[in-house]
Amino acid sequence: TIFLGQINSVLMNKKFIAQPPIIPTPDGIDKIDKQSYLKGFMGDIRPLQALEIIHLWDNIENNVTSMTLLSGFHQIVQDQKIKALFKRGLDITDKSLKQYKEKLHIEHIQSPAYLNHLVTTSTYPPFSDKIMLFHKVDMFAMKIRSFGNSLAVTARRDIDFLYIRTLMNIGLFVDDGINILIDKGWLESPPKAYDRI
Repeated sequence: TIFLGQINSVLMNKKFIAQPPIIPTPDGIDKIDKQSYLKGFMGDIRPLQALEIIHLWDNIENNVTSMTLLSGFHQIVQDQKIKALFKRGLDITDKSLKQYKEKLHIEHIQSPAYLNHLVTTSTYPPFSDKIMLFHKVDMFAMKIRSFGNSLAVTARRDIDFLYIRTLMNIGLFVDDGINILIDKGWLESPPKAYDRI
């Protein structure tokens, strides 16, 4: 991890990757005195708070990586049913990314850039359909945890709504991916508790 930290420092210094946003240090304690703190759809909407910013940033960064990998997998996967699922995953991720980036841009906060330009035009599959599908199902399942964490610390209802909608779409994607794994006989059962009945 020390080596990875050094690589990230070099990349940030050379401006090859965007640095996380910097917010001003508070002058003192600012109390929340109105329910309007939770608003986000209309009326007087407060600026994003620190945890909302960093979770939006983190989710954008993770989804940019996911979308780039998914673009490559979609290009090389052989099975048409899996290809259609990957296309759906691309659409879900792209829509979410645009919405999360917009929330930061309204506040004049830079967001991580897309990386799809790094995907080559190769159609030769270096991985099996099974590995690619399992990886994407697992990666989308991890997104559920990430969005759940983000939802827990977000106080603006508009951002909560975006996370909830994304969670529903991701849950359906994972469910359909697991069904394909089961139908093809590719999914092994993990260890389980004793059946004491």
